[in-house]
Amino acid sequence: MKRVLVACLGVAALAALAWFGWAGVTQRAVTGWLDAREAEGWVVSRQDVSVSGFPSEFVINLSDLTLADPATGLAWSAPTFTLRQAVFDPGRIEAIWPETHTLASPYERLTIRAGDLASVLDLRPGADLALQASETRMRDLVIDSTLGWQSHLADGSATVILQPGETARYAIGFRATDLTPPEQVRARIDPAGVLPAAIPVVLTEAVVSFDRPWDLSAIEVARPQPTRIDLTEARAEWGDLMVRLSGAMDVDAEGRPTGEIAIRAQNWPAMLDMAERAGVLPAGLRSSVETGLGFLASLSGRREDLDVTLRLEAGFMFLGPLPIGEGPRLRLR
Repeated sequence: MKRVLVACLGVAALAALAWFGWAGVTQRAVTGWLDAREAEGWVVSRQDVSVSGFPSEFVINLSDLTLADPATGLAWSAPTFTLRQAVFDPGRIEAIWPETHTLASPYERLTIRAGDLASVLDLRPGADLALQASETRMRDLVIDSTLGWQSHLADGSATVILQPGETARYAIGFRATDLTPPEQVRARIDPAGVLPAAIPVVLTEAVVSFDRPWDLSAIEVARPQPTRIDLTEARAEWGDLMVRLSGAMDVDAEGRPTGEIAIRAQNWPAMLDMAERAGVLPAGLRSSVETGLGFLASLSGRREDLDVTLRLEAGFMFLGPLPIGEGPRLRLR
């Protein structure tokens, strides 16, 4: 019995030594990564980096953290940031954001407040920490901008899953409920207050191929860029308005998409009213656009519903047979 007790104590002592040894390695890895970014010209500051969670997990706590990338002009600051890693599942990491943090660009500064904002990441073991899957939950999320707008999300989730047998092709999903747009936007597009205060449903499901995997270099060097998008569905419902998109497009090295997107819009004349009030649709074009869309809607049945294909080609967009302007550039900063 005494030998068993001694053996158990010996195993426990070895396990404790292993935990503290790995905790030290983890702490040095985090501080080393921050030091490397600072050596590359980033603005990096932190008050403290500590590791706790003995004996079942490693909880990495960073306090008064600021990261600013000079290449993109993006800067993120948080009073605390926490990473949780189970001892027996090192490839699975939970990232927990504080109640309030800020994200700034050369154009504006966003203050982000949330009742709950956390991500669970499944990473491939190794130096590059390539993303295998992630799930982010958002609850009671409020964004305030220095440009004077505020937006609120009651509940939302986002998922990213690497497709089997692929290295840089991901299934991406996003779902939000009760998304409140900025008051300035709402006042312009719906001055009479006819629509509900919040958009009850916004969702997106797509499979996106990138030019390289999402791994640690996506933060250290540059963001991977999309090369193909297979959009299963993007849908938003707001009052008696509904827009649904689906289709596929290839994206060239300059970010120009080529492909077709099927658009279904319910109560599209009201959407034109909103676009005109918001200044997106010039008043001088309203009549011709409405005539063209009315003709397209008449081909699909109900006058209030529009089923049409948006074609993107050579940097331009065509709605049915109608050219409507330059296409977007799909580039991640």
